[in-house]
Parts: sequence; C-alpha cells; structure tokens
Amino acid sequence: MRKEWKFNVNNHAIRIANSWFGGIKLYIDGDFRDKDTSFFVFAKTVLLSARLHDGGILEISVESGLLSVEIDAHLVLNSGRKNIYSSDK
Repeated sequence: MRKEWKFNVNNHAIRIANSWFGGIKLYIDGDFRDKDTSFFVFAKTVLLSARLHDGGILEISVESGLLSVEIDAHLVLNSGRKNIYSSDK
C-alpha cells in the first residue's frame, strides 16, 4: 500500500511518500531529504526532519495503526514549534 501527502511550507513544496516495504520518505522542492524504514510506529513519533533553506526545521511525526498511517508536520523555529499540517484533520 502506498500513501502520499503534499503541502506547502514557506513557499517550499513538501511531499511525503510512504509504502509498506520502502519506508517513509521526505522530499522538499523535489529533493530527497530524509527516510525512515521503521515498520511499525504506535505513538506519534518524529521520524523525518530536514532544515529548510530559509530557516527552521521541518519535523514529520508519524502514527500508524493496523491499516492506516497519519502524519503531522511541525515547523521548529527559535520561538517554538508550530503545527503546519495534519493528515487526519
């Protein structure tokens, strides 16, 4: 099963692709930036992260159930951590 999410952050095109056997991958503006191959994750866990060129760090939290995967994206800046995307809302 393959699942994909797309959204924008500060004029950056973010794409996250997940597959059962290929793991979860993070792309920023089409460039591969991070990967995790954990098979099961039961609590919201940060699995992917990358620094954006214009500042801040993008963190992707993943929660998986038996048949579904949901993600949350946060932008970490000096002033704190801001939720910028959630696949279950």
